[in-house]
Amino acid sequence: MTPQSQKTPSKYRPDIDGLRAIAIIAVVFYHAGFPGFPGGFVGVDVFFVISGFLITALLFNEAVGTGHLSLSAFYARRVRRLMPAALLVVAVSLLLGAFVMPPASDEQRSLARSAMAVAFFGSNFFFFTMTGGYFDAPSFTMPLLHTWSLAVEEQYYLVWPLLMLLVFRFFRGTATESTMRARVVWALGVMSLISLAVSIGMTPKHQSFSFYLLPARVWEFAIGGVVGLAGSALYARLRSWGEGFAVLGLVLIVYSVVMFNDGTPFPGSAALIPVCGTALLILGMTANEHGIVRRLLASRPLVFIGLLSYSWYLWHWPLLSFYRTYSLGATSLPANALAITAALVLAWLTYVWIERPARMYRRGPFRSIRATLFTGGAICLLTLSLSAGLWAWRHYQQSADAYQWIKTARNDYPRFVEACSEPDYPEAGAPLKECSHGPDKQHPKVLLWGDSHANHLLPMLTEVFPDVAVYELTKPGCVPLIGLDSRAWIALKSTSCVEFNQRVLQEILVLKEKGLEGVVLSARWAMHFWHQSFSVDDKQWEATPERVAQGRAEFLASLETTLRTLESIGLRVLVIAPLPQLIYSAPRCLAVRGEEHCNTPRALNDELLVDTTDALAKVVARHRDVRLIEVVDFFCDAQTCYASRDGKIFYHDDDHLTRATARALGRYLASELAWVRGASAAPAASETRSGTSASGD
Repeated sequence: MTPQSQKTPSKYRPDIDGLRAIAIIAVVFYHAGFPGFPGGFVGVDVFFVISGFLITALLFNEAVGTGHLSLSAFYARRVRRLMPAALLVVAVSLLLGAFVMPPASDEQRSLARSAMAVAFFGSNFFFFTMTGGYFDAPSFTMPLLHTWSLAVEEQYYLVWPLLMLLVFRFFRGTATESTMRARVVWALGVMSLISLAVSIGMTPKHQSFSFYLLPARVWEFAIGGVVGLAGSALYARLRSWGEGFAVLGLVLIVYSVVMFNDGTPFPGSAALIPVCGTALLILGMTANEHGIVRRLLASRPLVFIGLLSYSWYLWHWPLLSFYRTYSLGATSLPANALAITAALVLAWLTYVWIERPARMYRRGPFRSIRATLFTGGAICLLTLSLSAGLWAWRHYQQSADAYQWIKTARNDYPRFVEACSEPDYPEAGAPLKECSHGPDKQHPKVLLWGDSHANHLLPMLTEVFPDVAVYELTKPGCVPLIGLDSRAWIALKSTSCVEFNQRVLQEILVLKEKGLEGVVLSARWAMHFWHQSFSVDDKQWEATPERVAQGRAEFLASLETTLRTLESIGLRVLVIAPLPQLIYSAPRCLAVRGEEHCNTPRALNDELLVDTTDALAKVVARHRDVRLIEVVDFFCDAQTCYASRDGKIFYHDDDHLTRATARALGRYLASELAWVRGASAAPAASETRSGTSASGD
């Protein structure tokens, strides 16, 4: 068989641009929150397969046709294809970050650092280390988050051409084209199997690693490469099957987009569906050039969108992210639709004026391979300079009045002590010093038990009990109830909270022997009582009415068991009722909008908290040595719950208090809190509270 008959298809494929259109629509509509696209993130995997298909075919044809493989020419093409448009978007993002993001904020710092990572083709590493995960809500405040996929692609482009060059040089002169093709396919197969094993093995416990980093993504490019090297002889034999392959592949992609969601363990084995679907689709369309699917994807509207896909991808996420930043986390489908439409317009302008000229015309900075590579280096340096500019601007903004809200919230927040989430004594009967606050750390009198809504109340207790030690056992997300996992941990299919609370109970028995007098329970009760939050920063939970009813019944039963157990040990128990929360993060809102725009209607908190508080009160009322303290009136008047008052910020974010606010709350509740140490039953709040409430009552 002649080399010509075996040639790998490399001519322009409008249907591939149509496939790009399918992928970019899935990604953009997913990011915009459009119904019907819960798994639209798989569009990135489609792009990876396409890249593997095209790049491998291009390199192989070049090596076979010319007898050599020019890495410098390949990298010059990558520079012209990717870097000019990317520089524009990064520059605009940095400029918007300087004026839209809160002054001197962590968001600005993250943006500057991520832009630096983009310059070094390492943004995937940056977001891997800096985010809890791609699907986490805070990710929406990172305008360059989407560049992680570009970094993965660039890293693959650095590695795979080098490997192909080694293969060709090692076997040059000793193998036919078909033999060389087989050896490259064999190399791709080995890479694919190793990478797929890494992806499947790492995803369950280290999803961010599998999602962001190349070792778990190589197999997606490799499968595309295998399809790219199939050769015309194989395609000829598959011609009668081509349409079936194409239809099946398209169905698998659509299935992934519609049926996957943020909770799908991804990539892992789930990624096999869209990746294999893309491979089958390309294989089928190549085998049957006149098939219906190929003609559909080669239609003008899809080709047009496909040609703009790279620029649209670059623009859409920053616009969505900055809109969410400007709106303080709020979002809506009409606004998102407007943002992605604006991104499409910008994509067209970028394609016409920057992307296409850089690729098509060999003039100016792109007149030669050497000039192009030099231009690529200059673009990297310019990106670093722009990032440094935002960094300098951020430090300049630290003198602004608006920054003081952020500074106070950042510096005046109770620090979480990790050891207090894993209460294992270093020696028998010895309390952990880092969890004991106050004098005589070996004999704490009051125990604080709960989640992060307990941790932020530690200054309240140390303010009220300065003469004794307060012991802290808190774990974020864990309700302080025996035998009950919180909603957050249930979603992760973990029993972490159950185990934590069992260890807390063991420590309580030890601490009682050392003089422990009472326990203070605090948590984000409304969340654990299966309420949806109204905060724009909180992720909403999906649950049927039946599951909500079951969850609430389990909550109340566990609360009863916990209180009865603590009473049987001989301890007094104070239950702190739910604290009101805000719609927006207080420091971000105050820095951007000012005091008058950041408060929350009392009615929203009443809807969220009243029935939770009533449920707590009914259980508490059945126990002689248990009291419930309500705190909402400290933060709210009849109409409004306040984010700040008289220039003082109350919250670190939307629902956690600053230390100063917690201490003020302690003075406000001093008499009621004193009961937990054995004082007589607390008098009426109106008769005992000292100081003023946050709302100024």
